[in-house]
Amino acid sequence: MTVDYKDWVLSDQEAQRFQNWVTGISRVHTGTKDIRNQNISWTPLKKPLSQAVVTVFTTAGVHLKSDTPFDVDSPQGDWSSREIPTATVTSDLRVTHTHFNHVDADRDVNCMFPLDRLRELRDQGVIGGIGPTAYSIMGFNPDPTHLVEETAPELARRIKNDGVDLVIMTCG
Repeated sequence: MTVDYKDWVLSDQEAQRFQNWVTGISRVHTGTKDIRNQNISWTPLKKPLSQAVVTVFTTAGVHLKSDTPFDVDSPQGDWSSREIPTATVTSDLRVTHTHFNHVDADRDVNCMFPLDRLRELRDQGVIGGIGPTAYSIMGFNPDPTHLVEETAPELARRIKNDGVDLVIMTCG
């Protein structure tokens, strides 16, 4: 049975839990701005998965060890992004984020940023290929205005220009 996810309405319980979370964040971080999508953007895959080019996007603060870490000290968060070539050896990656427990990701970044798993899927013919670049942001941004207006549209443009058909998204 196929499930149509074009319209997903939060239950009253889910909405209340989310509101409680936003209220708690607002007490701790000044300048918090609550921006919510009214609808989930969903685009069905237009080709078989075995022909699709796939990449990874995360809000977990993953970056190359050689990159500048995300600014975890700013009370406003860090809305910058990091490009990660998908040919990168995963031992060359690091997680810089202080708003979730990333002990497991520090041991094996694939649980958060599955580049090695994508390579296995490509090699097995499950997916058609891997885009040249994966992308990362740090999900802690009390005021997501810059993310919504600047970072996200730019990353979407880059992903599209990379010829990617499907994005695996993970959060921190």
